[in-house]
Amino acid sequence: MEKFMLNDDVFEQIKDFNHWNLTEEQSLLIDKLILNEEFKKRYKENGSCKECKQPRASRDWCQCKFQQNFKNWTSGNHEVDNLIQKVQLKAKDYQEVLEWIEYDRFENVEYLAKGGFGTIYKAIWKDGLIDKWDFENNKWIRSKFWFREYENFPVVLKCLHNSQDITSDFLREIETHIMIPYTDLYYSSSDHEIKKQIEEADKINEKLTSSSSLYTGPTLSYTTNPQAIYTSRLLDFKNLPEQKNAIDNKDDDNSFGEYSESIEAIDFTKLDLDKI
Repeated sequence: MEKFMLNDDVFEQIKDFNHWNLTEEQSLLIDKLILNEEFKKRYKENGSCKECKQPRASRDWCQCKFQQNFKNWTSGNHEVDNLIQKVQLKAKDYQEVLEWIEYDRFENVEYLAKGGFGTIYKAIWKDGLIDKWDFENNKWIRSKFWFREYENFPVVLKCLHNSQDITSDFLREIETHIMIPYTDLYYSSSDHEIKKQIEEADKINEKLTSSSSLYTGPTLSYTTNPQAIYTSRLLDFKNLPEQKNAIDNKDDDNSFGEYSESIEAIDFTKLDLDKI
């Protein structure tokens, strides 16, 4: 599944390097030998695998450990299998790992609720999630820790209605969410879309209240929780047709434009808005 591969000659030249402490000469050789930027970054961060002779995707495992097991499982859906395998080969830590779990690995399955797209259950996952590879004993080390240690690892299961009709677009949507860096989900970055929307709301509120001393109506409001995780999707309105009552003087921030003659001016200060 990996399109770019290091050949044996390259591996032989770099196999004894300490990737944590490369000399200037070794670093220049790495830049010369490994042309693929992703593989070069993998090597400098995680070193190479002596078994498959490729740069490791993670400090905790080599992606070949997943690849060697591809033949031992299937979801029964080729598209789903490809998605899981693709994610496994790129996973850098346990939070990025997807795996196919047979139903018999769950116990105490209980119904919770039913929605428009599926039915939700709670259950106990007998094995727990993949944590790291045990290179000494040649097996996966699993964990039942998620913010705290569990004796019985609780999970939520969602049974999708018409799951046999899963589309490629749906799976690409899942892959996109999985591949987003974990830290990008937090409302902390100065250029985060959530902050941009809040700043835009502040500007609109300021224009509404400053444009007329008589304006006492509601302004845009928002509430955020410092402990919450926010995600958002940027909406693209570039291709929408321009409204008929568009502002004529778009360069004037204080101009609200002229409305068509068919619309009469309304004095909103005389309306009893509480009865609407």
